[in-house]
Amino acid sequence: MELKNIKISLLFAKDLIDNMGSKLRWKHNNFYYTIYQFTRKLLNITGLKSKADVEKQKISMEKLFCQKVVKIRIDNVFFSQKNSMNIDMKSLYSHVRENDLYFVNYNIEIFAGLHLQPKIKHHPTIVIFRTGSYQIMGGSSVNLCYKSELFVKNLIYRFDKS
Repeated sequence: MELKNIKISLLFAKDLIDNMGSKLRWKHNNFYYTIYQFTRKLLNITGLKSKADVEKQKISMEKLFCQKVVKIRIDNVFFSQKNSMNIDMKSLYSHVRENDLYFVNYNIEIFAGLHLQPKIKHHPTIVIFRTGSYQIMGGSSVNLCYKSELFVKNLIYRFDKS
């Protein structure tokens, strides 16, 4: 499973910019930065690929805005894994539909993946495809995503028809 993207919010004590329109956006070194008009103390950053990137961005933004970060919040984490298996999706759906942790949606005519929406806040959403490929996204913790990966791996190996 490969970490594709982390979105964070950095909260500062004072406004970052005084006069601005609805939002300020810019890109630098594959990172995207956004400050919204009504949350001028909050800087959103996307495009991070590691925990080290989070720390580097914190330090860089403290230097840029000449003030310390009060709080770092991980808003979203996105992982992806490509596989070349043959998953029995109907049996998988029947099995996970009884799960207490997720709302399950699988309609092949609308979307090719089995969609597991968490019932518990801050847990990631999971999408599993017939090839055994999967995506884990939206968790507010990298550790929760790794726990979800174990859950997904057990499912895809259990329902592999290869």
